[in-house]
Amino acid sequence: MITEPGLAERWRSYDREYRSSARISRFWLTDILGAAVHPPFGIVSQGRLLVRDTIRNSAMLANLFPEESDAELRQAIASSENGIIGPMAEPKRHLPGHSFLLGFGVFENYFNWTLRYASRIAAFQAMPSPCRLVAPAPVKRYVQQTLDFLGVPPERVDFLEEATSFERLTLLSPMALGRYELSPLMTMTLREHPRVLELPRGPARRLYIPRRNVRMRRVMNEAAVEAALVALGFEVFDNSDHCVRDQAHAFRDAAIVVAPHGAGLSNIVYCDAGTPVIEIVPEGYDQGVTSYRSLADLFGLRYAQLFAREAAPDRKGNRCNAAIELDIEELAHTVRAQLD
Repeated sequence: MITEPGLAERWRSYDREYRSSARISRFWLTDILGAAVHPPFGIVSQGRLLVRDTIRNSAMLANLFPEESDAELRQAIASSENGIIGPMAEPKRHLPGHSFLLGFGVFENYFNWTLRYASRIAAFQAMPSPCRLVAPAPVKRYVQQTLDFLGVPPERVDFLEEATSFERLTLLSPMALGRYELSPLMTMTLREHPRVLELPRGPARRLYIPRRNVRMRRVMNEAAVEAALVALGFEVFDNSDHCVRDQAHAFRDAAIVVAPHGAGLSNIVYCDAGTPVIEIVPEGYDQGVTSYRSLADLFGLRYAQLFAREAAPDRKGNRCNAAIELDIEELAHTVRAQLD
């Protein structure tokens, strides 16, 4: 139920756009000789030319090349014939032999890490054994936890902490370009990864994923929400209290998942096909259809949205991140409908 006039039509327009959009990204695998990779976004260059698919916008390039104008940076992204003309720092580190770049783009939240990086691990593991993995510096616990869980030997990992050049570098196409464009390879590389399939099956679990200790999209009546769901047989599963392996295990056993919009929903990539997923979304969310609807469609999950009233505005005025309050009766009705 959407309470504010005009928002229902906005959501219908999001739905029309989503249904008319292509949502499967292209796929390619390529080797580059003499490539360089530039943190923090993993942008790849060869000489003074840029690998455009490793760059999402000119702001990322400006971080590396502050003396270039925005127009020049946009030109460098737009055509493979346009290179960087200003000063370019020479990489201070060189890795000989064959390396595989795990990902590129933003990764400093669990959603981007899972889709843009972890989803490539199986592809790396299919490479010949001398090949080494180039991963972002493990500033987040889940980076190392994911590598350990999916069986990447530590001795085969080089962490990218500074601009680095490579004798031979393998790149894999983006697994997630945006909110809609997702690669079907994620089903193979995550849900069907051998380390996921070997997790022992347990009893079916009804999961509620809370948002605690956060500054955005706080659930103002969280205690009432949790009490109502516990009464319906749910457990409150806070991802932050569990390692990546245990998170994957819980979602693989899930009979239903309920969660406010947030990175915790990334773990639906481990759910069985047909699992109901209810995403709680601020009714004023203004970024179009959410990524988790796209994920649910790709993975064959039974997706439902539950709109929540905006109880307090976001400090930056972003309606996507407003604090929310749920109608408990509507929540219970929506959950029962998905369980029937």
